[in-house]
Amino acid sequence: MVYKYHQIWRDKLGIGAGWQDVPSEYDFKKHLKNLRRSHPRIPYTLKIECNKYWGSFEREFIAYSMGILDDVQMDIRHSEEELKMFWNEVFGQEAPDFEEALNSYELLKNYLFETFQACDDWEQLSFYQIDWDAYHRDKRHVLKFQLAKPLSEYWENIIIPRMKAFFDKKIYEYMEEGTELVSILLFDKTGVVKEY
Repeated sequence: MVYKYHQIWRDKLGIGAGWQDVPSEYDFKKHLKNLRRSHPRIPYTLKIECNKYWGSFEREFIAYSMGILDDVQMDIRHSEEELKMFWNEVFGQEAPDFEEALNSYELLKNYLFETFQACDDWEQLSFYQIDWDAYHRDKRHVLKFQLAKPLSEYWENIIIPRMKAFFDKKIYEYMEEGTELVSILLFDKTGVVKEY
């Protein structure tokens, strides 16, 4: 399973997704190091750039375009409205909880590539992050998704139009005036693979 850390985390460690739930920092780091030893480098990265700061609406964007967030965010119930919109508009059903999605949602299971990283103001297991290096280096507002493989035509036809529609339709009402999508690019270790 591509999104395998959560299952290992829960089965073997018996703890939740957030670092603050870990009883021993030493044991946590030891287990994490062992998990990483057999974990390959991130094969693909989908980079979405816009002209404004992501930190105020990245979760809404992900929920609306992909129908999923990491389980820390799901437990806090961020972006519930956007999750409902995705599942109703794409599949005509209620949004699953994270446990159900972990076992049955193909995008989460087979495409999204999870690593342990700084994300949403704390460290956690996640498939996405705001690219702070790009921001501090040259003020670019980039959101990165880690992928095990390029999106299939099926998933491209769902996700990419919704990413664009999020900006065109101004889905998030509190998004800063004038926020626009700049680019959607798929990268591998050699460079740009595809531009959407």
